[in-house]
Amino acid sequence: MNAFQALNDVNQDLAGSFSGLPTGCQQSTPWIDHTEETPITGIKIQERDVTLILKVYISDLHLIKLNLQITPETVLIQGQPTKEAGVEGYFLPSGFQSVIPLPHRVDPDIYVAKIHQDSLTIRLLKS
Repeated sequence: MNAFQALNDVNQDLAGSFSGLPTGCQQSTPWIDHTEETPITGIKIQERDVTLILKVYISDLHLIKLNLQITPETVLIQGQPTKEAGVEGYFLPSGFQSVIPLPHRVDPDIYVAKIHQDSLTIRLLKS
């Protein structure tokens, strides 16, 4: 099994996990590049001796409720718009989800996430 097949299997498993969410409210994107449908505009990964640091740039971060799910190989970021993000009766943006493959395995139970003005920083412990 090559790395792309493994990533595809993880993406399919994650998609199955969220099949109970309302239809039309999410987008699943293995994060390779920016797409117009997701507010993620960039990702930087820094490797340290024992940690990985992800800096995820998200436009209109103050209008999104975020959820993180971390596995040893990936970080799943889900976002749902807050009530302030839409105009009642006219426009309500949809949610999104993006899977970020990691360059090293990490311990999914040990991490620190901090929200900044325009980004989310996630510090992960390598396993």
